[in-house]
Amino acid sequence: MAASRYLTKSRFKIACECPTKLYYTGKKETYADSSLDDSFLEALAEGGFQVGDLAKHYYPGGHDIQTLDSEKALEQTNALLQLDEVTIFEAAVHFENLFIRADILKKTGNHLKLIEVKAKSYSEDAKEDRCVSGNANITKKWRPYLEDVAFQKHVIQKSFPAMTVSTYLSLVDKNSICQTDGLNQKFKIVRNANYKGVEVSAELNEADVEHQILREVNTDIAANILLQEVDGKLDMNFADKVSFLSDSYRSDQKVDTRIGAKCKTCQFKASDDELANGMLSGYRECWSSEAGWNVADFAEQTILDIWDFRKKDSMIESGVLKMKDVDIDDINVKEDQSAGLSRTQRQWLQVEKIKNNDDSFWLDREALSAEFASWEFPLNFIDFETSQPAIPFTSGMHPYEGIAFQFSHHILCEDGRIEHANEYLNAVPGVFPNFDFLRQLMQSLDQNTGTIFRYSNHENTYLNKIVDQLKNTSDDIASDREELIEFAQSITHGRIGEARPAGKRDMVD
Repeated sequence: MAASRYLTKSRFKIACECPTKLYYTGKKETYADSSLDDSFLEALAEGGFQVGDLAKHYYPGGHDIQTLDSEKALEQTNALLQLDEVTIFEAAVHFENLFIRADILKKTGNHLKLIEVKAKSYSEDAKEDRCVSGNANITKKWRPYLEDVAFQKHVIQKSFPAMTVSTYLSLVDKNSICQTDGLNQKFKIVRNANYKGVEVSAELNEADVEHQILREVNTDIAANILLQEVDGKLDMNFADKVSFLSDSYRSDQKVDTRIGAKCKTCQFKASDDELANGMLSGYRECWSSEAGWNVADFAEQTILDIWDFRKKDSMIESGVLKMKDVDIDDINVKEDQSAGLSRTQRQWLQVEKIKNNDDSFWLDREALSAEFASWEFPLNFIDFETSQPAIPFTSGMHPYEGIAFQFSHHILCEDGRIEHANEYLNAVPGVFPNFDFLRQLMQSLDQNTGTIFRYSNHENTYLNKIVDQLKNTSDDIASDREELIEFAQSITHGRIGEARPAGKRDMVD
């Protein structure tokens, strides 16, 4: 069987999102696939590469199966598993038409320990980070990761029935503190025409990995719940579902599933340009098959296009697919006591304009005029550039702790003049920039008393993060700590649930 028709971890994940996607995936010459050029996903993958390589260094003496050839990887893995004790990275395991590459597989006698490495943050004390709820259900947040683990356990148990298997997720412990400087820089992302991966510095030493920032979380209970679970959509238990999906993928047969709200984020939608260039749209094929739609139907706005609408599935189930067929009772419009439109008023305004073929804009002139009147010139516009690396850049930092390394400051004067007032950029390797960033921002904004505008809530969030960092640092690191905290709180407001009034110069979104 050709390796390209194996049901792998990534293909199983896609099928769990929607079984029909399994038919479209991997056909980049035929079906449009937006995930192939998603820069956000690419950035996440790069962080995952770094964490994956760091995890390997927690297991000295492990054997790395680097070949991409499936058959060679299987041969090398099976040879190593003849040893009584061995740790294998990217271990290849195969059963019938199922094939996995396990991140870390550790054999001890007759037992196999599977460790799936994820660049996802985890806190042992956080209620939201529990994999299994109190009523023994898999939590929604963790389901995709646990389905991945359960799939791998299923393949391993089928391939090695005489061995016991335990499963773990290796996650980024957000409560841990990095003990060394420059750890992130020792896992450098490298790219060329044929390769993207991590180049580990020769300077990586024992101290860098002695205090681990990754935590292994046992997932046996969760994996066993999933292995016994019956899929409500396919009406199959886990083993039967895997077998069914495997057979469907091997024979290249499409699995028809119901359309729904999940179609909103389908990566197999084709743009007009892609359609004009002969690419196919998996999304269109599904809706044509299910709803009998033609080309003209796809030119109309659908129920999926209504902003922040939470009844998409129930509306689709009742046969309402187009926005023009939505009634006001379907929206259940409620007024907002504050200024502006409520969520449901905004939804109905959108629907009503589609129904009436009205492309005019809506403007609350009275409220907007009152907002304008509250501003004080000159108007200050700031924008931050930040990072939250899984592997910290400097010692003393938590994984995913925020770093603010650049800002720009522009001023709009009352006479219409625009000035580039200031900017800050710290790109010095190994230097923690946040406190100097805030000093420079304070110096820049203190030049006038005008209203400050931020790009989004992002700037408010990061200034609150820096305040937290200042509160947890010593005077010898930031002797002006109290002054910096006072300034940051004067231009921000507290987080949701935080009893802190908005600052006297709170930034405007």
